[in-house]
Amino acid sequence: MSSPERIEVGNIYKIAANSENDITPPLGKGVWYKHFVVMGAYADGSVFGCVVFDSEINREFVPPGDDIFFMPISAGRYSFIDHDSFLECLKLKPASAAKLLEGKAEGKLLPEDLEKAMKLVKMSRRNSYMDLVAFGIVKE
Repeated sequence: MSSPERIEVGNIYKIAANSENDITPPLGKGVWYKHFVVMGAYADGSVFGCVVFDSEINREFVPPGDDIFFMPISAGRYSFIDHDSFLECLKLKPASAAKLLEGKAEGKLLPEDLEKAMKLVKMSRRNSYMDLVAFGIVKE
């Protein structure tokens, strides 16, 4: 468990994710531990919009063409990544401040990765303009 800190854009947290975070844990499990990267927050700080690290693209649920929103991340680029992975920027996942802070703080996304992820988040048709405004990612 991490100590209380200021949650900032680019921070990475490993959390026990579930349906509240738009994550479907494997059959028979209540949670799935995932690395969430903060991309924005509601003005009151109650909910954060995040992208997640994935081991692979689940092509069964990702329509053709949407794989461009999965940013490749090489093994070793981050201390907690021991195999080639992806940063899924297709759809922002919600997480409360409490949920993030209950998880394990894993560092911060590198500036060049944050810039590319932010661009993909803004381009994805699965992130509505209103969500992008609500999370402070784009200004109205």
